[in-house]
Amino acid sequence: MSPRAKSLKSARTACEAAPGQPLVLAAKELLQPRFERLTTVLTEAIAAPAEEPEAIHRLRVATRRSATAIETLASVIPTDLRQPLLRQLKKLRRACGPARDLDIQQEFYEHLLAEVETRDLAVVDLLYERVTIARDKLHPELQLALERRRKKLQRAIDDVIAHLEILRERSPDIYGSLSETACPLLSRALTRVCEQPPAQDSSPDVLHNLRIAGKKLRYACELFEPLLGADFADTLAPHLIALQDELGIYHDAEVARQNLARLRHKWKRRRHRDNWDQKPQGLFSWKELAAGLKYVTRVHSERAAQARERFLTLWPSFSTTAFRQPLEKRLQRLAHPSPPSPTAPRARAR
Repeated sequence: MSPRAKSLKSARTACEAAPGQPLVLAAKELLQPRFERLTTVLTEAIAAPAEEPEAIHRLRVATRRSATAIETLASVIPTDLRQPLLRQLKKLRRACGPARDLDIQQEFYEHLLAEVETRDLAVVDLLYERVTIARDKLHPELQLALERRRKKLQRAIDDVIAHLEILRERSPDIYGSLSETACPLLSRALTRVCEQPPAQDSSPDVLHNLRIAGKKLRYACELFEPLLGADFADTLAPHLIALQDELGIYHDAEVARQNLARLRHKWKRRRHRDNWDQKPQGLFSWKELAAGLKYVTRVHSERAAQARERFLTLWPSFSTTAFRQPLEKRLQRLAHPSPPSPTAPRARAR
């Protein structure tokens, strides 16, 4: 099972929201589990050693889920409460970004070391050690940054929850029903994903924007999963997750290839400096370094091309019968529910 599929199941809420339920009454039930998950994984990330990269990954995912939920329910959360919380989530995510990038590189090199040919092994090991040292050096700074954000985040969360409690008591019906918010929002999110069909010549920027739109659609669907049907996570969501997996692999490989190009340029420029021999890369001739970097770049290019091709293979069915059309039908039923069938009159007793 995909890691993203596993995380989808773990993100399900215990909320048994009904389509006609007032949005104000449902908002806290939808947000509270995400906030609890966020604070839990933040605590785990602060305590986790650098050798446990999944803790940072889980935290970044939790910040995205929470941010999407807050933006989705913006109508019941005033700007002066919503924006401070979104800022804290963004700062948390940005603090984790460099560490997550290094974790992805480290995992890649660990796998590559097991299959690289002997002539390029030493250079791949050099790159792996370089990433490992950078990640270990970054870790204490990251833990301090996360710890500094913890109290501010909790205050912002508490303010939002307190506001929702007040709304529940004072104005439970003023913002309409849950389905009145969910249907148009999910329809717009689906349209943003499908409005620009990818092609063989689509640029990395186009595919990256599609990946971001897909994330927002997925997290919004998770938020309203109680309305979309008990089978949504098992029947429709895997198609969206598979698409995200391929776009994620493609994006990571493209970024890594660009980073290697910058590293090659930097090393080539600096190799004649006096202190070059004191660096780990100074133990290699430029020919050896260039050949090793070329090999790793080729691996990244092949991974990107393969992921792109798999994505383009998945897209036609995703954008029609596998995901888009079934979701549109569910949203139509949600927006226009069938009237209850009339109860047959009882026979008059004789």
